[in-house]
Amino acid sequence: MEIRTLQWDSDFFGLRIGRVDIQTKADALSLSAQHNELRQQFDLLYVFDTNNVGFEAEGALLVDEKILYSKPCEPRKQYSEIAFYQGATPSADLYRLALVSGGYSRFKLDERLPKGSYERLYNRWIENACPKEGTNKQILTFLDTQGTTKGMITIDYTANVGHIGLVAVDSDAQHQGIGGKIMSTLDGYLFDLGVKTLEVPTQKNNIDACRWYEKNGFAIQSVLPIYHWWL
Repeated sequence: MEIRTLQWDSDFFGLRIGRVDIQTKADALSLSAQHNELRQQFDLLYVFDTNNVGFEAEGALLVDEKILYSKPCEPRKQYSEIAFYQGATPSADLYRLALVSGGYSRFKLDERLPKGSYERLYNRWIENACPKEGTNKQILTFLDTQGTTKGMITIDYTANVGHIGLVAVDSDAQHQGIGGKIMSTLDGYLFDLGVKTLEVPTQKNNIDACRWYEKNGFAIQSVLPIYHWWL
């Protein structure tokens, strides 16, 4: 059981942050017993419970049960209304949708993180998702008749696997088939490139998202409880 310092997270949030993966109940008990020593080194530990053994300790919050969904890429319809974003930096619409996408994020739900952390993180995420030379990053968008981006999916893919990052449809445009058109276009696009599998993580308590992924042919591959342990 290795406890690692997460330098990027520490610098970004202004906290001493680490990560540990527990696999057995013995790991969980051993970790909680190290509370006094660990608080000298860390303010916050992300505890990833890879085998769902449970973790209890003073200051530990179950902030996420991350579901990983996957499906085989298929030759689905690609809709002309779906555009590939060409900007090197996000539009105002994309910044807005990025925050919509993180409504169930552990970084939003954990109120002990510094104020504004969730917003800064998702702004950075959409910035990093923009297409850049030498990468396979793309943002698929749906624009309404006024030219407003009402939905988007970000993707980064290898030769075999496409990884969905952010998914969002504006609240006033939901249940109109927009998300389905973007997903169908993405699926067909990756299939044409020879990509075999499409993966996406989401939160177990985001019930609408889980149902939507399953409706679109995704199946659960794993469920990972994640704790924020404030020391």
